[in-house]
Amino acid sequence: MPASSIILYGAILYGAEAKPRQRLPLAERLRYAARRKFHSYHDVARFRQGDLSRLDFRNYEGWDAINLGDVAISQATAALIKRALPETGIEPLNWGELNRHPAKESHRHKPLLIFNGSGYFFLNPNGRLSPRIKDDLDYLIQQAIPVFFFGVGLNQPGQKDFVPPDRFHPEDAEIVARLLDYAQAVSVRDAATQAILSPLTSKPIQLLSDPALHFHQAMGIEAPANAPRTLHNSANTPLLIGLNFSFHGANSTALLKKNLEGYCSVLLKLQKDTGTEFCYFVHYKTEEVLPRLLAQRGIQVKKVCAGDTVALARGYGELDLHIGGMLHSCILATSAGTPCIALAYDIKHQGFFDLMDMPENCLSAANFNPDMLYARAMDLLANPAPMRARIAVRRKALETETLGFLRSQLLAP
Repeated sequence: MPASSIILYGAILYGAEAKPRQRLPLAERLRYAARRKFHSYHDVARFRQGDLSRLDFRNYEGWDAINLGDVAISQATAALIKRALPETGIEPLNWGELNRHPAKESHRHKPLLIFNGSGYFFLNPNGRLSPRIKDDLDYLIQQAIPVFFFGVGLNQPGQKDFVPPDRFHPEDAEIVARLLDYAQAVSVRDAATQAILSPLTSKPIQLLSDPALHFHQAMGIEAPANAPRTLHNSANTPLLIGLNFSFHGANSTALLKKNLEGYCSVLLKLQKDTGTEFCYFVHYKTEEVLPRLLAQRGIQVKKVCAGDTVALARGYGELDLHIGGMLHSCILATSAGTPCIALAYDIKHQGFFDLMDMPENCLSAANFNPDMLYARAMDLLANPAPMRARIAVRRKALETETLGFLRSQLLAP
């Protein structure tokens, strides 16, 4: 019979979507705000001289830092579940917190545990998986509750050639194999994850997508009905390009310091040649300094979209093109049907763009080539209709497969 309650086990770190946490005292929150303002002033001042040496995401982190892409996964999954089981209670739970869930309940009231999207299989620089994988296996052994994997993925930041590993470390592989044995079904978001998991289980590994790909449809957000604009029919209104740069960890910060001047050169050229304007999408609180750095270089940032996931989603629907660093910035733009170019820093980007049948739009941040970004942007601005049509067809097919998989697991006897 269908579960009476569901645990969505995902990568949310803070915020209202996670289990309640005690918020920091007002004085400490004010210190975070003051620190951000201080470092923002100094980083902008240094950037006038071309100096990014002290730019560090840790200077901008605080109690309110949350990855809105992970929130979008949780919200999209919950909305899809409600289609099949409207009365079911849903509890989001952060990775690493399974042991905080109430102890074993009666068999009749056991919750259904869903390993919910994102890069659950995260490879550290030494090639090993996070210790939480073993902790999660121990929990499942102890609690013996029903579980399935829904659109999970493999993350490996820093791979310059986007070639994923073909196997886990032997000790990790043994743990993953046992974890998969406990699952009633497994679905993944990309072919690389499918390939590395398939040898570890006799179960079929179903290739679906990241749940956030269906955010707009699941949340009932309608895309604008206007025909796509191009360089040739934009009338008197400038084209609008969305921007997002990854600035939430050591690896992404190093790439941003290396590439920001190059990003700016391309954006200035697009602005000069096409008259386009820009909208910056903040997916993580630390990014709020970046529009100031862009403006310092003369880039016309018309708007900063820094609200909740619904505000971001609506903003993506208004764009003519998006250039994204964070993977879920690209995914939410694609959910809106907007052509998107990735500035990729992880194998997960290539996996998503391959899945969507648009690999040519996935450009490397590690080996950034300004000419390639400019040429690809100009092509999509001049003729967006084929890409928009490709996105619509592929997303609809993946939505059908995703809903079929989810219903088969939620309604299983």
